[in-house]
Amino acid sequence: MIIQKFGGIAVRDRASREHCIRHILKGIQEHGRVIAVVSAMGRAGDPYSTDSLLGASGTLEDFPHPADLAAACGELLASAVLSAELSAAGIGNELLYGSRSGISAEGPFGSAGLRADGDRLIHSLGDFHVGVVPGFLGTGADGRIRTSGRGGSDLTAVVLAKALDADAAEFFKDVPGIMSADPALDPAAKKIHSMSYAELIPLLSTDRPVIQKKAALYAARAQVPLHIRNYLGYEPGTWILP
Repeated sequence: MIIQKFGGIAVRDRASREHCIRHILKGIQEHGRVIAVVSAMGRAGDPYSTDSLLGASGTLEDFPHPADLAAACGELLASAVLSAELSAAGIGNELLYGSRSGISAEGPFGSAGLRADGDRLIHSLGDFHVGVVPGFLGTGADGRIRTSGRGGSDLTAVVLAKALDADAAEFFKDVPGIMSADPALDPAAKKIHSMSYAELIPLLSTDRPVIQKKAALYAARAQVPLHIRNYLGYEPGTWILP
């Protein structure tokens, strides 16, 4: 089994999601089963992006349950759309959300901690080779949705990778991997093919880290292999290995 996490730009529109579907097919061929973790569609300014929904839900902070529900809509919509498009392409899949995903969450609006019950997810998945999971959220003990903050879909992916003993967690981005420098500033910048968690984590203290720092710290503790790569092609990206 492999966890494939598709970021907002990768699920932004139908053309982008066709690339995701091809990666899911390749994941089935190479790993047997794929759990696709899906971010909200697009980036800031797009109507269902995480930034846009956090902006709307932030006005509800005094009412945490409505705020979490509003913020979660982007991931729920994106996962439903990808699941439907997989089915239309002839790829049987199970849309796993709420208690069926096995992901629980406790904590305040926008910063809930996530835990995963791998056995529950596998039971919900049944005989399907693909499960589609909305990232960023889980279900509290009271049955209500709680969200884990900006970049929380990355955390969903590594928590599931650990719970399911997956081969790796892959992150499909609009970059080829982790670069030796900012290509916009240094045309000679090259892709780093592999690195350690200790080398990765200092690079994540920015406004736009390549993956969520909290997710990387969890992966380091749990020894989950990570693969950061471009969603547009099949070239290897950057591996972060124990």
